[in-house]
Amino acid sequence: MRYLDSPKFKTELSRLEVFLSLIDYRESTIQGYLQTVFECCEWLERTYHVSLDDADLEQLQSFLVYLHKPISKGGRELKPRSVNVYNVSIRRYRASVAHAPIPLENLPLMKVDHTLPKVPTRQEVQKLIMGTKDPRNRLILALGFGCALRLNEVLSLRFGDISIKRMQITIRAEVSKNRNEGKVELPKDLARMLYFYFKRFRRDAGEGDYLFPGRDAAHHLSDGAVQRFFQKRLKELGWENRGYHFHSLRHAHALFYYQGGADLFQVQVRLRHRSIASTMIYVQLDGQLQERKNVANPFDGNGFAL
Repeated sequence: MRYLDSPKFKTELSRLEVFLSLIDYRESTIQGYLQTVFECCEWLERTYHVSLDDADLEQLQSFLVYLHKPISKGGRELKPRSVNVYNVSIRRYRASVAHAPIPLENLPLMKVDHTLPKVPTRQEVQKLIMGTKDPRNRLILALGFGCALRLNEVLSLRFGDISIKRMQITIRAEVSKNRNEGKVELPKDLARMLYFYFKRFRRDAGEGDYLFPGRDAAHHLSDGAVQRFFQKRLKELGWENRGYHFHSLRHAHALFYYQGGADLFQVQVRLRHRSIASTMIYVQLDGQLQERKNVANPFDGNGFAL
């Protein structure tokens, strides 16, 4: 049950919402916190008849164990990364709203395996995008790959964000993950695809209109609708078990850009990463996917022979 559909725990959620708004969290982030705290409150009330304010450490630990426990044993079988989202929400609430902070060592985060993302090949990307018959869905995929955009960045695009003259797309600060406005290169072939889409389907659209409106033109198409289409497309291709997601298109762009000769700083700028550490995964991916050259040990052949 989503917290918006329930009259329960309104006081707790309201207090948390006010605090998160004061520290300027994004609306989507606030909604995530409120939903996870609601689920925790609901479970504690049902299981122990206590509030989140009054729950003891053992009860909170039991909730996190329940989240990770297999469904066959009465749990929800969430992955460690998802369980950690609940953990952070609980500790944020207790520290900032209930004023009863819980040290990390008493409610530790689960160990997460930092696996490299699955990235489609160049041929797979071309097949995925150009084999999509619906022009709108094809353009959504093309923007994700061609401009290395996140899904929310694609769906939040308005016609005024696109400049064919300057061959660039503006990612507005309120949409950008790092909250800074960014300019993204618009490839020539993608510009033609955009122009075709505009002329055929959105000729009457103004600068403030979304490229991909939902049923209500005041809102853009939902990410859930795109995710459902994406999974359906993978199934059509027989790729449902390859671990690909919409974000794989952004990863593919970055990897191919790096393999094409771009240095790490260029990739960082292209992806608008705050830290170069986030960009390092493409070095690891490249090393994993290519056979490395057999480089001689620098000790040999440099005057060290007896």
